[in-house]
Amino acid sequence: MRKRNAEFFLAMAQGAIIGAAGIIPGASGGVLAVSMGIYRSIVNAVLSLLKDFRKNFLYLLPFGLGGVAGILLTARGLAFLLANYRGALMYVLMGMVLGGVPDLIRDANTGGFHKRYLAGTLLGLLLAVSLASLDNAVTGGGDWPFTPATMVMAGAILAIGIVIPGVSTSFVLMFMGLYDPLLAALNRLDIPVLFYMGLGLGAAGILLLLFVRRMFNRHKAYSYYCVLGFLLGTVVLIFPGFRPFPTQLWYFMLFAAGGAVTLMMGRLSRRG
Repeated sequence: MRKRNAEFFLAMAQGAIIGAAGIIPGASGGVLAVSMGIYRSIVNAVLSLLKDFRKNFLYLLPFGLGGVAGILLTARGLAFLLANYRGALMYVLMGMVLGGVPDLIRDANTGGFHKRYLAGTLLGLLLAVSLASLDNAVTGGGDWPFTPATMVMAGAILAIGIVIPGVSTSFVLMFMGLYDPLLAALNRLDIPVLFYMGLGLGAAGILLLLFVRRMFNRHKAYSYYCVLGFLLGTVVLIFPGFRPFPTQLWYFMLFAAGGAVTLMMGRLSRRG
């Protein structure tokens, strides 16, 4: 019984880390799940939920509880940093994204590099450009309205960053102007918003799990290079601009620190 309780709380802690990473721009819940050795077992449990509901539900329960707790606790800290240190935080987060590029390329090239894989990068960049074009067409470059439809969309976008290793999609929400109101809703436990967001996250998450298992098993290199192109494109979209000296020097140091953190996490995960 003691061992079972310890395993339950360990799974909750792991779920909290994954959930927190899912809403931190620059971090990837999928990557952390892979590094902790639980990604494939969670994917298999979700996709086999109806085959053996009780067993798979009990396995997923602590991860789910921890994930919700991680999201709610992290949202409050992020809201404070964005309100008071937005420019500095953005440079840290951009550094974290770009710091993960070497590991992303390494994973993509495990079977060797071929120039044709760069087509995946181009596709990812085109997806980012398409997002910018869609944003301009819908809002004229302004923020998207925070409606039930966009709440569902926000949940689906978050699901991409949680499910697909190496992808951070919170930057997309920032670009659309949906990130700050989403954090505010999480911090005040706005049940209708959480319901719509959870609806989008759950539905998109299941579809993405099926997609990831198929694409990353059959077309791993193309998939990773597509992720690379999309990440580079979104970093450009949310770039906050330059600041006067010496503020910009400070921001460059934060950028380097963010990159170093991601590089260190990558090395630790490979050792594990």
